[in-house]
Amino acid sequence: MKIQIRLRAPNGQQRLEVDDTSPLSDLLKLIEEKTELKKFSLKYGYPLKTLDNPPETPVNTLNLRGENIVVAPLESSIPNTETQVKVAQEEKKPFVPKGIEPDETSLEWPERGGYMVLRVMPDDNSCMFTALGGALGISNPSELLRQQVAQYIFEHPLEYDKAILGDEPARYTGRMLQSDTWGGAIELSILSAIYDLEISSIDVKSLRVDRFGEGKSERVIILYSGIHYDRIAFALDLSMPVEVDVTKWRTDDDEVLEKARQLAQQLQRMHYYTDTTDFVIKCEICNWIGQGTKQAAAHEKETGHGRFGEMQIE
Repeated sequence: MKIQIRLRAPNGQQRLEVDDTSPLSDLLKLIEEKTELKKFSLKYGYPLKTLDNPPETPVNTLNLRGENIVVAPLESSIPNTETQVKVAQEEKKPFVPKGIEPDETSLEWPERGGYMVLRVMPDDNSCMFTALGGALGISNPSELLRQQVAQYIFEHPLEYDKAILGDEPARYTGRMLQSDTWGGAIELSILSAIYDLEISSIDVKSLRVDRFGEGKSERVIILYSGIHYDRIAFALDLSMPVEVDVTKWRTDDDEVLEKARQLAQQLQRMHYYTDTTDFVIKCEICNWIGQGTKQAAAHEKETGHGRFGEMQIE
């Protein structure tokens, strides 16, 4: 009989199939072939624990069926940093270790052997879709998620009518399908229903947690800083690439949400938020200037323009 195992490694996510009577050494060899790593450790379960059984252990005794196994490269199998820096200098590019974003912030979590990490999203008006899509393992998610939201609105006309959307559904979805239109609470509630999970959005300024899809069994966590969304993830080590982040948790794991709030509180002290009640905003399409999100929403409704930026007043 075959055992299906999901693998998360630096080179992406894969699904493996192994005979349940095989020894663990066969699985290790298969993982080595798939990941091209010579030395690594394996993490599995919830909370994550190390798979360190003897190589001759039969796979069917390890209870790995349907598990997500995280492949953590050991130091000797990671490319030499000096070599990477030299290559970057020759190419006249800044050196950034793979998987580490220059402006990410983290909070150590010793009890679980890793870090809660802020994964900063591009400031391209699709940050909410990118943050959520990455947590779901979707590559280039903006277009797909926007289409799914629009389709859901059309399929649920009584639930998402003009009164809820603030505009005619056809016009609302037409704007939402454009890559320069922001996503927000309505889109989060719809995507929660589509993917059957709770989306917990932590507001940096207030530390309030808005939960979309309460009652679900799984949760993802995003962070809202006033006019921007980022993703919160768990990393075993800050040198590991984002592809092996843990981004889904059980909704009964209150410790995860509390640790995420602590990270948000740390960001709050750094003033990592925009006060949307009085900030000056500019429409990047027609150069209209207003104050606060209410005026921005009114301008978007009137003109259909959904691309804004904060103006810095000297």
